[in-house]
Amino acid sequence: MTLDFINTKIKNLAIHRVGNRLREEGYFLSKQSTDVRDSDAHDLLLKFFTGEFKTPEYFQFTHPTAVENNDLNNLAGRMFGKKGDFLEFSSEIAKLLYSKSNHPKISGGELYVTSFESVLLNEEPVQAIGIFKTESKTPFMKVLHKTDVYDYEFDEGINLNAIDKACIIINTAKEDGYRICIHDKQSKGEEALYWKTDFLGLKPCADDYHKTRQFLTLCKDYIKDQMPQEFEVEKTDQIDMLNKSVSFFKTNEQFDYDTFKREVIQEPHIMKSFGKFKDEYEERNSLVLGDDFEINSSAVKSQSKIFKSVLKLDKNFHVYVHGNKEMIEKGYDEERGMSYYKLYYREES
Repeated sequence: MTLDFINTKIKNLAIHRVGNRLREEGYFLSKQSTDVRDSDAHDLLLKFFTGEFKTPEYFQFTHPTAVENNDLNNLAGRMFGKKGDFLEFSSEIAKLLYSKSNHPKISGGELYVTSFESVLLNEEPVQAIGIFKTESKTPFMKVLHKTDVYDYEFDEGINLNAIDKACIIINTAKEDGYRICIHDKQSKGEEALYWKTDFLGLKPCADDYHKTRQFLTLCKDYIKDQMPQEFEVEKTDQIDMLNKSVSFFKTNEQFDYDTFKREVIQEPHIMKSFGKFKDEYEERNSLVLGDDFEINSSAVKSQSKIFKSVLKLDKNFHVYVHGNKEMIEKGYDEERGMSYYKLYYREES
């Protein structure tokens, strides 16, 4: 699904402040919505809110019992159905976020709730709701022109190029928990779970983007962690298989599991091990990847960054291996008592 904000307008905006509940910081609710009629301010805010969603991964609301019991799913349904006041709706979201802010490392900050008009989903205009949070401030200097001199002062403000947390709920697939894209600058640690899991209550959509992304992650985890536990494998062979995995996804439009095993994994005993790991990975992560799906190029571009084709040799050398592993040869120097690699090449640049 493609998402475009070229014709999008911010219809409503409310700004509140939400603290850390564990530290009893409380929350502050605005008494009225914020005016966004100024065109320059509107355009800056729109870019600030939507800048992280050029190629988003899509999620949907979920709940252990039924999606109808997800609080945000119900709030969004009321808002899309025009069954309530926007400011009241935004205040309910602030209270819900505060109730989930229970980790000691969660920072308080400003909460922005918006309603959008004319978001383009697959080139069709749809309504959307935005929920954003800023937690960090950037110091800046203002130069002041006085009567006969220039002076300066320092202050702190929000960097418009880097929002901390963002969520856009799109008014489509209501029965399936809507379609949602998110951003969280804090992506590691327990405190990172509260935005996606505790507050929003999301699970990935079982689309081609998600399947492509998850299968590439599965490949990396198996090749780097599981395969060396089961087999004697050279680091160059691991890197070669990592490179072949990424190359397979970059050069094919359709994923076929049997073709992947034949072209990338090749060895029957490793195929069997990989198949077992795949089944365990799907069960552990509550996934059904299947054996064929359309490869999503945006997901490949995003996930290929996690494939590190690097030989780290003590603290002296990093060798980046991009192609034919037959061009690198490993040996052992008995006189020095050290291992070595011999590299073959035709041209130096």
